[in-house]
Amino acid sequence: MPVHRIFLKGPWEVRRLDRDEPSRRVTLPASWQTIFDGSSCGRAEFRRKFNQPTNLEPHEHVWVVFQGVRGAAWVDLNGQRLGGIEIEDTTAEFEITPHLALHNELVVQLTFWIGTPPDQPGGLWGLVALEIRS
Repeated sequence: MPVHRIFLKGPWEVRRLDRDEPSRRVTLPASWQTIFDGSSCGRAEFRRKFNQPTNLEPHEHVWVVFQGVRGAAWVDLNGQRLGGIEIEDTTAEFEITPHLALHNELVVQLTFWIGTPPDQPGGLWGLVALEIRS
């Protein structure tokens, strides 16, 4: 059966955890370097609110999918830890069906540092989406 995708482009609230800077709203995908004006490393928190997908059938499951990540991260939904993303991972996915509420908040705490090669994008540089799977 086909997979239905809901892209979580924005707005995302982003704030640095390692600097005293105000949070800002961004649209993803966007590289760490773009969001933070060329900064090469640090810690940040990405927050995105969304509503529960409607008309879910009992056999359908909802996943959050990261299609381009560079850095190490923890992923939470509604205050519950979904899991981590390791530094060597460039993609990640977590089933969120049992954690869904009418109104939801996805939080990604990401640590990024330049490795080799330094010209690659960092942070949540790829698409983030909800996938409804049978």
